[in-house]
Amino acid sequence: MSQRSTARKTVLALLATTSLAPAGGAYAAETASASSEVSEVIVTAQRREERLRDVPISISAITSDDIENRGAVRLQELQFAIPGLWSVETSPGSERLQIRGISQQAGLPTVATYLDEMNMNPNAVTGGTVLRAVDLERIEVLKGPQPTLYGEGSMGGTIRYITANPNLDDLQGRGEGTVGAIDGGNTAYRLEGMANLPLAKGVFAIRLAGAYEYTGGYVNTLRGNNVNGTRYTTLRAKARWQPTDAFEGSLLYMRQEWNQHDADYANAAGDYKYPNSIPQPQKGHYDVANAVLTYDAGPVELFSSTGYFKVFGSSDVFFPFAFPIGGGVLLPLSVSSRSVGAFERWTQEFRVTSKTEGPFRYVVGATYTDDSQSTGGANAPPFPATLPLTPGQTSKAYAIYGEGGYVSGPVTITLGARYFSDRRSDGARKQFQRFNTFNPRANVSVKTGDSGIIYGNVAKGFRSGGFNTPGKFDPTKNEATYKPEKLWTYEVGFKQQMMDGIINIEGALYYHDYKGIQSILLPIDNAPSIGRTINSGIARGWGQEISVAARFIPELTATVTGGHNNLTYKTTSLSVIPGDRLDNVPTWTWSVALDYRRPVSDKLTVFANADLGYTTGFTSTLRLFSTLGIVQRNGQRFPIIVQAHSREVLNARFGADFGNITAYVYGQNLTNDFNATYAGGVIQPTEGARPRPRTLGVGVAVKY
Repeated sequence: MSQRSTARKTVLALLATTSLAPAGGAYAAETASASSEVSEVIVTAQRREERLRDVPISISAITSDDIENRGAVRLQELQFAIPGLWSVETSPGSERLQIRGISQQAGLPTVATYLDEMNMNPNAVTGGTVLRAVDLERIEVLKGPQPTLYGEGSMGGTIRYITANPNLDDLQGRGEGTVGAIDGGNTAYRLEGMANLPLAKGVFAIRLAGAYEYTGGYVNTLRGNNVNGTRYTTLRAKARWQPTDAFEGSLLYMRQEWNQHDADYANAAGDYKYPNSIPQPQKGHYDVANAVLTYDAGPVELFSSTGYFKVFGSSDVFFPFAFPIGGGVLLPLSVSSRSVGAFERWTQEFRVTSKTEGPFRYVVGATYTDDSQSTGGANAPPFPATLPLTPGQTSKAYAIYGEGGYVSGPVTITLGARYFSDRRSDGARKQFQRFNTFNPRANVSVKTGDSGIIYGNVAKGFRSGGFNTPGKFDPTKNEATYKPEKLWTYEVGFKQQMMDGIINIEGALYYHDYKGIQSILLPIDNAPSIGRTINSGIARGWGQEISVAARFIPELTATVTGGHNNLTYKTTSLSVIPGDRLDNVPTWTWSVALDYRRPVSDKLTVFANADLGYTTGFTSTLRLFSTLGIVQRNGQRFPIIVQAHSREVLNARFGADFGNITAYVYGQNLTNDFNATYAGGVIQPTEGARPRPRTLGVGVAVKY
């Protein structure tokens, strides 16, 4: 029997044994009669408070309890529980996010990331911003294009990190520490704390939260072992002011820093080795501030959000690779360089939301965003201590949006649209482009009593074009820029409670029509340059998702999720041919989770959590070309197909809650899955980012 299979069966057997253990004493007998209903979750995905099961779109909500039960500190550790979501941290502070196969290998992010009301997507080709899960109320994952209420960057969907609000009345505090031993690596640890301070009871409070984390190292290079550990520091302060029942204001500031001595890449041999003699440190930080004002004006709520976001990062890369391209010829792609960059954003949004109970309801608003970035770099070591930054691309964008719904009995019809205008400039060449788009959404939903809903949704997504880097295109041809993308998604879905709330089930069937897809073109006679971005054609395909949560007894909740996606290219271009899958998109994902809590006395509750996630393999395809023509072998275009194999990851957590003190043991990646979380690409096509090996640890949390 394999080591992976043994670990999985052992943990599930332990959990099952605990779940079936007999109750002890009168207290356990009393709690056994408690409701077995699956807990209700309230979300604000549609800019108003609603029960999760009443929202007529596909949305997953991860609560603070879910985050705690899974021991998660980042979204990547929750992705198996969210059908259609795939996340990989390509480097500290940056991740590639995709929802329902809308994958970003080139161009701007395809998934919008929000911290409360602040859009955290850097307006650059660096992927999304990695947020650590520190003192969160919940995470909402909205699937499919969100053109009306979120707009730019929301092609595949939107992810909202909702921070915990300050409590105006109660003094609260919480602290937690964990330490874990990595199989074959060194020790990982994390400290987190929160303090809620009501400075004027009922009127004004401040909530302070922070975390310090060392992820532990496990990659071995020619320079030493366990070199890739990353240190994260997160600090956040949030103030809340409510002088009257009608008016409320909040001000949030957060800073996150990261510092990694070397990269997570390792070869495919399974030994976490990387043939590198040059370090690849990465470090950076971001600062975000968000001021939110709301006023209850009776029939409407008035809303204002003002935000500031700044990122700085430095990254060294060294890739000693070569591609076999046929005929015994090797294409060298070794490169060593240091890149630095900065990004800054100012944004303002105004919104009016109806509050009346009549048949009509609406949301209207406007946004303005001013983005700028600057870059610098050096191509050969030794690198200077500091590198000058030169102005790069800028974006000045505004949007006007509105969405209205009409309710007639169980039927609700919703129509919405957003007009978006993005003026982008290239600082190096002092050129600019303007991208304008009108993105509609239509939704029809029917309530099945108070326990469910059936819906149909049609929406258009959009992603701006941009500029290619000088030196990566032929100036005599129309290659300096690339065009926008457009996505139409058609979806039907349902959400249903059954057996008096014991079972919650939801599912969706969707179809993508994806045009103008931005992808990288790799010229082999310009190595080691990264190729230019082009619009590679059209992809279409179906997808399905399902999620079932059941609580047959009050102590035990079981959740099963699954997702399938068959999105493929339908056209031929320099970079793709029909049948190619989009990069880093798995065909199937599924997960099983068991969450168990049993009160033993009025001062002691024991708990156990386990989750098993699986994904099929996926690929990253590079079809080489030369300025003299397409590279062929045996009459066929020669592809480099980087394969990431299927992954199966098991996590578990067992402990006891004594009221103000909780102690537990945990295991992450108990299957010791080694397969790459990211199938390379243009930068690191033959190596993969490897997950942290099996980690066993302990944790203690204290609250008051």
